[in-house]
Amino acid sequence: MKMKSIFKVIMLFVMILAIGCASTSTPEITAEQMKELETIVNGKSFEFNARWARPLTTNSLNSIANAGLLPPGSTNSNIDMTGNNNYFKMSGDSIKAYFPYFGERQLGGTGYLGSDNAIQFEGIPENMKMDKNEKGYTLAFDIKNKTETYQVNAQFFPNKKGNININSSHRFPISYTGNFKKTEEQLN
Repeated sequence: MKMKSIFKVIMLFVMILAIGCASTSTPEITAEQMKELETIVNGKSFEFNARWARPLTTNSLNSIANAGLLPPGSTNSNIDMTGNNNYFKMSGDSIKAYFPYFGERQLGGTGYLGSDNAIQFEGIPENMKMDKNEKGYTLAFDIKNKTETYQVNAQFFPNKKGNININSSHRFPISYTGNFKKTEEQLN
């Protein structure tokens, strides 16, 4: 009798687990959402604002996190950007970006004291590729500022969320997640 009760409990647990997993499926992308995304991305007039920074976790970043120096709600691999000024703007073929940087430098270039250590670039990118896939759009390009070269890979989704991954010639990689919206303004 005891074995039948254990079997029933296990079967009940398996059924609850199966029902729970079935209800967490990813939402369907509608044709209307994909069309709106296509209009925004192909219009080349949009702005992305990051909500989270995701730096490469290193021993130094672990030390900073352990010392309690990260913003509230943040971990060493997921930093809350609420209240931080940041943007990625595309207007025609021009791109302008400013993101606070959390991570380690590989090479000098600018000093830590008395200078802005953010990831910052502006101009017309090189080797730009924009591709549509079943989940949204990807955008890849190279761009330089005075001291660094960046390889940028971005993904934009129909729910107006996106990811931007940045590899630098002078810093460890970092990615940003957030939201984007269509803009009408031109870059300065």
